[in-house]
Amino acid sequence: MLTRRSLRRNLALGICLPITLFSLFVIHQKRDIVFSEHSVQSVESSHFSRSKRLTNLDQFTVINNDAQRLHAQYQDPYNQMPNAVPFVNNFNNQRQIFPYPTIQRRLNPVIETKTLERFVHLDLKGAAPKLDYYRQLFPFLKQLGATGLLIEYEDMFPFTGNLSIIKHGFAYSKNDVEQILQLAKTNDLKVMPLLQVYGHLEYVLKLKEFLHLREDRRYPQVITPCLEESYKLLFEMIDQILSLHPTIPYLHMGCDEVYYRLVHPQCVNLNFRDEADLFIRHVTRVAKYVKSKRPNIKLFIWHDMISQLINSGSSNTTELIDLVVPMVWTYVDDVNPWFDDGFWMRFSMFHEVWVASSFKGSSGEITTMSYIGHHQRNQQTWLETMYTASTRHRVNFTGIAVTGWSRYDHMLSLCEFLPSSIPSLAYALQTIVYGRINHVQNTTIGRTLLGCDRVPFWEKPIDSIYISCTFPGHEMYEMMYQHDAVLHQYDETMSFVRLYVTDLHLRQNYIHYKRSQECLQRLYYLEEQMLYFIDSFQRTCSQFFTADIAPEWLQTYFMKKFKEVQSRVNFIERALKNQSAWSQRPIPNNTSPIVIKRRNYTINNLL
Repeated sequence: MLTRRSLRRNLALGICLPITLFSLFVIHQKRDIVFSEHSVQSVESSHFSRSKRLTNLDQFTVINNDAQRLHAQYQDPYNQMPNAVPFVNNFNNQRQIFPYPTIQRRLNPVIETKTLERFVHLDLKGAAPKLDYYRQLFPFLKQLGATGLLIEYEDMFPFTGNLSIIKHGFAYSKNDVEQILQLAKTNDLKVMPLLQVYGHLEYVLKLKEFLHLREDRRYPQVITPCLEESYKLLFEMIDQILSLHPTIPYLHMGCDEVYYRLVHPQCVNLNFRDEADLFIRHVTRVAKYVKSKRPNIKLFIWHDMISQLINSGSSNTTELIDLVVPMVWTYVDDVNPWFDDGFWMRFSMFHEVWVASSFKGSSGEITTMSYIGHHQRNQQTWLETMYTASTRHRVNFTGIAVTGWSRYDHMLSLCEFLPSSIPSLAYALQTIVYGRINHVQNTTIGRTLLGCDRVPFWEKPIDSIYISCTFPGHEMYEMMYQHDAVLHQYDETMSFVRLYVTDLHLRQNYIHYKRSQECLQRLYYLEEQMLYFIDSFQRTCSQFFTADIAPEWLQTYFMKKFKEVQSRVNFIERALKNQSAWSQRPIPNNTSPIVIKRRNYTINNLL
């Protein structure tokens, strides 16, 4: 009996097992069809990643680097909304992986933008354009949807009298400013000058004549409210700004990032309760002075210091409500998680609120190109955040300023140029106008408004590319792509040269003759390309900027690399000419231990 059962069981297994294995084999062979709905999702999560600037809470909102090329290559039916960045294979950094559809971003509601003021920030403390460029730019800004200009003059303003020592050697003249204002009026662009009255006064306090007005004598950032002479200086600056802008409806007083407070020795003699009281009394006094000159002018300040005061428990901010409009700023990829409900509840007490996004100058202190993706995401998520805050907490948003910083600080290096950042600005303004950018608008902006021969890249491309456009400033934009191409050539050449001409070879005058010949051949070509770029860059810069800008930019971003190339060329030429025999090892003067003397310092030395 048991034997018969075993036979039946073995027979059943013998029949079923081959059938099961055959079925699994068929499913495996047809897996792309059987699991088609799930395979796309799993593959996408493996082969697409976010921009390095995105936070963990960001969604995939980046446009494809070259939507048209990819669409033609893969005929992707999902590529109607350009929403993903291709993943870069860590094992092959010269190739991008494009074979799968993009991930669709969930469309969040945005604030109604038709009634919003849309101001473009002109940061003139770095690479201030020549007047001729404004004649091309302002009509284009109007076409893009701008309604006004936030002009931060700094030392480019034509201060006179005792304040003439403040102005830049290439500062605008009074006639220049009047022409700028007339051009703005002709193109229906309102003007809001920005004059810092508390922090970020480096361009004034760096001078020895005003050193005694610093809140902290070591740092020229903040003026002290504890000296009456500070107000004489500020009021004179305000008078000159107002005199040259007789009809402006707005004035921005800055007041952000006031790092040092109640540090000046004179502050102990005044009756300030705390830092909050100091800040509020200073801003109130300056605001009331401006109002005494122009009763109907609307005054703005950045929000960050007000936010600190509120968070610290200060209840004395009510006096500011009737005097100033806060401009809430952040330039992150995803604004939504940046401000919580409590923040907007506190700022809803103001009669109106503006926000500030960015189109350049927020991707790093040392940056040469404003790629569209980061800045467009900033605009997009600002509109979503404004919708949420206005519906939940009834915050009255009336305007948005799209900032374009030229330096992070008066003392720091130039970052992106205004002319080369116009594509980023175009996408930023069009996002605000339409609420979001779809595939059709992307093509329209790139091809029609900007006049480019291809849709501009939203992120930095892996390989060197060239692009041609017709918008005002396109020459500088194209020059930045040439810069990227030259640096790509530099990286390739020097990675080869450093294999065979190391620092040891340079120091010991000891070379590999054949390999050095190969290096020299490559270096000659690179040197010629770099020389050509230097000449072209300076010619292009001269169209837009004063004579000091091209040398400063080249010294910041280019000349160190160029000098390294020249140094290698000179060394190899000399070594190939003079070296015909080599001494035996060890290399001379290279047997003693390396001794490094430690620096003697304490924390007090750094403070």
